[in-house]
Amino acid sequence: MNGRMKKLKMLFLALVACCCVLPASAQLKFGVEGGLNASKVSVDQLNAKNRTGWFIGPKVQFTAPVIGLGLDAALLYSQKYLEVSTEDNSLVEGTIKQNMPYLEIPINLRYNIGFSSLIGAYIATGPQYSWYLGGKSLTLNDISYGSLETSSFSWNVGVGINALSHLQLGVTYNIALGQTGEVTGIVDAAKTAKLKNNTWQVRLAYMF
Repeated sequence: MNGRMKKLKMLFLALVACCCVLPASAQLKFGVEGGLNASKVSVDQLNAKNRTGWFIGPKVQFTAPVIGLGLDAALLYSQKYLEVSTEDNSLVEGTIKQNMPYLEIPINLRYNIGFSSLIGAYIATGPQYSWYLGGKSLTLNDISYGSLETSSFSWNVGVGINALSHLQLGVTYNIALGQTGEVTGIVDAAKTAKLKNNTWQVRLAYMF
């Protein structure tokens, strides 16, 4: 693991620790969150298609009074999909299709802006750690041509609105900070192509 990834994981742990040191007067809310994933896989010399998936899971939110600064975290089951097609000059012709289920933990530093007692806005950013729950092998014509990583680290940037003290609607861009997997022997027998998956997310949460 390179030095950059180690630093980012240390930051991830630091944000987790921050959950324990917010003021005693901080507002604590629990809720449920769900939404859509619009994934775009990039891979050298292969054609990747955008695919739409979904996610759902429980969420917890801490907010310091007056200043509107806080943290939110969630435990999400996330379903993504992979579709990569070979090109005309490839050694193998066809399309790799894969279901990609993940268990994801996003932890975001969050700033809330209140416009009124009924509606406001927020911006959020923070790390996300994901565990892959499916089969790792990427197959084409029943032959394995690569694999997916068992875990991945990424960074979220998002904006949204708060409404009626309970509803939250937002958009998040999830940026992969490492490879999602790799493909070998399709374009060149000796070449390994890295898969990288960035995701747009539309999310809706209800906080109790």
